[in-house]
Amino acid sequence: MIKFNKGLCILAFSIPMIAVSQDLTPVVDAEASTFPVDDVIDRPVMSAAAKRASDRFDIMQDLREEVRMLRGMVEELSYELQQVKQRQLDDYLDIDRRLGILNGDLPAGNVVPDSSPEQSLNSPTGEESSSVVPQESSDFAVSDTLKLDDYEAAVKQDYEAASNKLLKDRDIEAAIMSLNTHLEKYPNSPFTANAHYWLGEIYLLQGETELARQAFTTITEEHKNHPKVMDSRFKLGKIYFQLGELGRAKSLLETAAKSSGGVASKARSFLDTNFQ
Repeated sequence: MIKFNKGLCILAFSIPMIAVSQDLTPVVDAEASTFPVDDVIDRPVMSAAAKRASDRFDIMQDLREEVRMLRGMVEELSYELQQVKQRQLDDYLDIDRRLGILNGDLPAGNVVPDSSPEQSLNSPTGEESSSVVPQESSDFAVSDTLKLDDYEAAVKQDYEAASNKLLKDRDIEAAIMSLNTHLEKYPNSPFTANAHYWLGEIYLLQGETELARQAFTTITEEHKNHPKVMDSRFKLGKIYFQLGELGRAKSLLETAAKSSGGVASKARSFLDTNFQ
């Protein structure tokens, strides 16, 4: 009986020791992953984001390159357009100079009239007037003629100098100044309408629409019989079209279209394109 109790005691003391020893041993789940869950989820997400960023960078680089190429094309086309406009202006000026040489006579009103032959036949005495001009009167006539010749030469020289600022020097700003100076210095110049016309052309080239409108309007209102009137009407028609004044534009263009020469065909073409 004593031995039996001793064995029970030993067994009672050994059970807690076994439990303690078992608690110290970690329990491992063989099916659990050895990597953190966050790492498994985040790694493919970061890779996709990086790829999208790389793709966007490549697209942006391509777009930048395309923009650079397009800018170069625009600059090249702008330069070519400027050259075409300059050549047109040169051609206009060359034609203008040729016309100036052909029409180099004095303006109407500045020519000294000859004596009427009827005056000698209708004298109160019935006798012919003497054809001999007094020396003093003759001297005055020669002096006046020389003054007129000098004035004409000065006007023509001044206008040609202003034109050459464009034709030879290609200096637009100097041409504007010289043409305006010519208009102020010689208000009765036979080249007044020509000067206004070329100023209008230059202002159009510079994008100064209002100044161009004023220049062409001066020709149509103050020089109605000048050869450049119809050209000016055509230019004004296009200007008013750009300004949105379609009624006025159409009226001017229709008037130009009824004229003769190249301006008529250009006006008709513009009307057909924009007023259908």
